[in-house]
Amino acid sequence: MEKRKNFTSKIKAEIVLSLLRGEDPELISREYGVTLADINLWRDQFIESGTDGFKRKPDDSKLGAAERKIGQLQMELELTKKKNELAAKLKRK
Repeated sequence: MEKRKNFTSKIKAEIVLSLLRGEDPELISREYGVTLADINLWRDQFIESGTDGFKRKPDDSKLGAAERKIGQLQMELELTKKKNELAAKLKRK
């Protein structure tokens, strides 16, 4: 079984625009090595959402960055708490 190619949103837009200009879908399919089903899916996504429709999850990049930052801050907070507990124990001795 052949591995599927990943296409950038720019390439997908280029393919869809070729299709919308009236070029033969089968020729586009052969030229780019993509199935007609994918071309039709991308066309529908493009019509519905423009190039944002090609992104897997358009708003997830900001959300993912925020979640990573929260995780980093939680780790720093835990380390600071442990450091303070250790310092307090050492001070008592």
